[in-house]
Amino acid sequence: MNCKTLLSATSFLVLLVESSCLNCYQCNGSNSSNPFQCNEWLSSDIDIKPEPCDAVYEAKYCIKHTGRFEGGIGTKRYCSSLDLGNYCNYVKQPGDTLTYRSCVYTCTGDDCNSSVTHRAGFGVLGLAVLNSLMRRFS
Repeated sequence: MNCKTLLSATSFLVLLVESSCLNCYQCNGSNSSNPFQCNEWLSSDIDIKPEPCDAVYEAKYCIKHTGRFEGGIGTKRYCSSLDLGNYCNYVKQPGDTLTYRSCVYTCTGDDCNSSVTHRAGFGVLGLAVLNSLMRRFS
């Protein structure tokens, strides 16, 4: 088998694996049925696990939203088909005595919204390394 055929076959397999369902942490810090499970930093003593993003059409991103959202204060993690970017705003709504820092973090790859860290999928990373090796030795 020549190098181009091997590269094409490997690329196809990597993309097939990478296109499988995305798994993200999905929780809401203001959910009273699971108190203290969805904090800004997920510690080892929590019960929540990443879940498939089946309910979101073409989910490609995991989101972590901290601060003020939907009338509450806390952290929310969910799946999204849109890249919401990475940014922070300072929010003060009518009637608030405090100004709140509200941040959105977007990432790709399974389980990536547990913290602020972003990472590339291992398949894509492996494909990039294989591609550079193929170019070097051909």
